[in-house]
Amino acid sequence: MAAIYKKEIRSLFCGLTGWLSIALILLVFGVYTAVMNLSEGYADFSLVPYNAQIIFLIAIPLITMRALAEERRQHTDQLLYSSTLSAYEVVFGKYLAIVTVIAIPLAISSVYPLILAEYGRVTLSTAFSAMFAFFMLGAALTAVGLFFSSLSSNQFVSAALCFGVLLLSYFAKDLKTLLSTNVVTALYFFSVVALAVGALARYMTRSWGIAAIVFAVLEAILIAIYLAAPGALDGSVAAVLTSIAVFARLETFCNGIFDITALLYYLSLIWLFIFFSIQAFEKRRWG
Repeated sequence: MAAIYKKEIRSLFCGLTGWLSIALILLVFGVYTAVMNLSEGYADFSLVPYNAQIIFLIAIPLITMRALAEERRQHTDQLLYSSTLSAYEVVFGKYLAIVTVIAIPLAISSVYPLILAEYGRVTLSTAFSAMFAFFMLGAALTAVGLFFSSLSSNQFVSAALCFGVLLLSYFAKDLKTLLSTNVVTALYFFSVVALAVGALARYMTRSWGIAAIVFAVLEAILIAIYLAAPGALDGSVAAVLTSIAVFARLETFCNGIFDITALLYYLSLIWLFIFFSIQAFEKRRWG
């Protein structure tokens, strides 16, 4: 794993990807600190990471898009398949390298509240709690981006898919209030989800038959629930959108509450998508 980690770090910093990602995060933190804490005079530094989280919509697709996709495009993944390294070591080594790049600008930005505390009343516990949660959010989104990088040999396709999913997650909390919560809306919504899962199954297995079976089974279950207990679908769309609202979990930390539930949510998301990435890597090894 150490060899993969070092190789990925060199790759990130020999090109523009690593430096550009660090520069973007530092720029956004610097601008928000200057505007909110210095210009507007707010003593609450947690407002900075809360508003800066939008940068992940750009930084995560940018920094993860080539992690596994580029290996596949250049066929260097064949060297990894034939090595003694396990899929876990390859995927997790790359994941840790990307998380390191995210951690560097956050470590630098963590000095800001200490400087501000010298000139005003800054609640450092809330500031550092928000910074830690911001890092965990970045780590969770990195796992999501790494998974999409494992799905395609085209890094721009991986970036586009990742951006679309992150954008949906970013606005999920707002969409929950806009979408109707009635049963018919839920039926249409989950039919689209079933179609998306079927499309993913087609991509992963390259079999239209398996994709059709997956879609048919999910749709049959959905229709059965609709006919037998339609009340079970009432409010289900809002519940799903709440569960995928990854960005919204940062808010409790910024309010001065160290949310263990949100922390476990981030850790679960990291484990789940790293597991998916490992399975995609193993599929190509034996496929």
